Amino acid sequence: MRKLHLILLFLLFQSRAAFPAETPYELYLKGDLSRAASSYLQLAAESPSEPEPLLDAAMCLRQAGRYYDAANVLVRALERAPQNPDIYTELGWLRFHLADYNGARSAFETAIKLEPDDARAELGLGSVYSNLGDKARTLEHLARYKQLRPDLAGADYILAWNYMNFKMYDKAEQELIEALRKDPSFVEARLPLAGLYVRQGKFNEAWNQYYRVLDYAPGHPVASKMMKILEGKLTKQPEEIRPPFHIAKPLVMEPVDALARLSRSVQIRVGIGTTSMGHQGFNNLLRIKSFEGLTIKGKATGKVYAEIPPDETWTLLADGGRVVLKGPDGTVYGRFSGPVLAVPAKKNGTIIFDATSKTRNPWFRSADRQYRGYMELYPDGSRGIGVVNVVDMEQYLLGVVPSEVDPQWPYEALKAQAVIARTQVLIRMANGGQHRKEGYHLCDSEHCQAYHGKYGEANTTTRAVIDTEGDILTYHGRPAYAFYHSNSGGWIQASKEVTGWGAVPYLVTKPDIAPGTTEAPLDPWHWHLWITGDPPANCNYPGYEHASNFRWLKIIREKDMTYRINRDYKVGKVLNLIPLRRAPSGNVNSLRVVGSKRTIDIDKENLIRNLLGFSSLKSTLFDLEVDRFKDGRIRNFWIYGGGWGHGVGLCQSGAAGLAGKYGLNYRQILRFYFPGTRISRIKYVRK
Repeated sequence: MRKLHLILLFLLFQSRAAFPAETPYELYLKGDLSRAASSYLQLAAESPSEPEPLLDAAMCLRQAGRYYDAANVLVRALERAPQNPDIYTELGWLRFHLADYNGARSAFETAIKLEPDDARAELGLGSVYSNLGDKARTLEHLARYKQLRPDLAGADYILAWNYMNFKMYDKAEQELIEALRKDPSFVEARLPLAGLYVRQGKFNEAWNQYYRVLDYAPGHPVASKMMKILEGKLTKQPEEIRPPFHIAKPLVMEPVDALARLSRSVQIRVGIGTTSMGHQGFNNLLRIKSFEGLTIKGKATGKVYAEIPPDETWTLLADGGRVVLKGPDGTVYGRFSGPVLAVPAKKNGTIIFDATSKTRNPWFRSADRQYRGYMELYPDGSRGIGVVNVVDMEQYLLGVVPSEVDPQWPYEALKAQAVIARTQVLIRMANGGQHRKEGYHLCDSEHCQAYHGKYGEANTTTRAVIDTEGDILTYHGRPAYAFYHSNSGGWIQASKEVTGWGAVPYLVTKPDIAPGTTEAPLDPWHWHLWITGDPPANCNYPGYEHASNFRWLKIIREKDMTYRINRDYKVGKVLNLIPLRRAPSGNVNSLRVVGSKRTIDIDKENLIRNLLGFSSLKSTLFDLEVDRFKDGRIRNFWIYGGGWGHGVGLCQSGAAGLAGKYGLNYRQILRFYFPGTRISRIKYVRK
């Protein structure tokens, strides 16, 4: 028996040797935060003069929601590094979130003595004095914070918030407008601005702001309610307050004539006016015309039902499972139970959907939409009329590239976008496409890639499509998964880190910084300083990219967060939010929601982003702080974030930076973001 016991001990020792203990950093990334903190504290005990392990331990404890413990560890770190202003600043924030305002003030003041330009300490002092009711000092420190972070929309929002608390409504209005100028998607700024307009009797302006809230956060309860209340107080019709954009005459693209330069390519099917998930929108009514004239004919029979003269608008209605075609005088020209085609009368003509307030689909309500190719229109059950644009692939790209990136960006970045957009078409068309059951290969929303048709085309992006015609990104001879996003925030995350994506050799973790330079993933302490700061990065490119896409700040009230989360998950009152699993890039890939009724873990990228507030977070690259009252109840959630999008593959803003700052061409840009891939040229064969 003793011999067997010794054998078991030997085997246990061997297994531990074969599988070494996880490092503190590995525990931190997997979300085992208490063990990670303990391991960092053990390292601190082994290195009694080093502050770094203590700082990392404190960040793990803070992330786990153990703010008292984290503050105590930072006090220990100050014994080892008493002149480090960052430690005082973070100690101040921990105390602030625990409602220890005097302790927070002392820490922030010390930080500013050591580093006069410490922006977060200035924000902290302004927030402390706000809670202490000291108006003059609040505004003094918040103005200083805005001076140090002039491009951060959150700085204007916090100033506005305090102006409202001090009943300085005119100044609050100015700051909210400034915040929205920097970040039009900042829904949290539109709501109080609308409230101020109501207070001033500016009902048209208030209605417009609530309408804009619903653009970014469909179904927002306050905005929906207030729009109904305001309808009876408007002095203008909604169409006058938000006039739709109309296309009055043909767009002449000079000097680049794309159709004369592009070869014929394969035809693809694109769902038009689709939802954020790529499904057909609700099209109860559509108005259609063409500058060249249109022919309406049956898809199966080829029978011509109507010849629409140039510039004449006809109507399509969904009625009883059929598509009804009406002329300008109301004459019915057909009731179709199957698909019909709307084909321009001339070879390279276009089709226009006139904007109308009578449609249920916002895509066809706010602006005229113009498309190359032809349209297939069919009954689509409860969704009304299905709309599919059948168009040559290269002509489709003419409308994609300027919808995805700014045509004013450096030209090589536009060419890189053209190549990956073309590659995305091939990937998404595989096996009939992700939307094959809905009758099209790709949708026109960001679910596939944004496609706004002809009117958004620009000479620069058209040239980029022409100059890269047929170029795609490949890996070992096959089209590569050329994923892209708007702004990485400074780090690209690997596809394997995102739940459900899988490992791809060229979709790797890497810093989005100057080519030829390297940087190891950041430990918990330095990552926190990085996400709350304004570090250099390819996508931190003033003049070309909005600073609000690179770094952003959200402050969400507890009751709003509880309401939003309980729409999807009945957790009761939200008691804590804990980011668990992180990628080495810092992206949160698992979030724990602690509620009064139950605790759940969310591990899907899109669900995490959609859950934290009424409008989706720009990315999962964020740090979260919980602000509490003295009795421990949650007051607000502070979310410091970076980037826009999933963070995998090519960073569009980073591509602009690589082209503009460092002169890289489009091939070098694609190699930077997709190491190991190459550019190949496809040959179109029309079936």
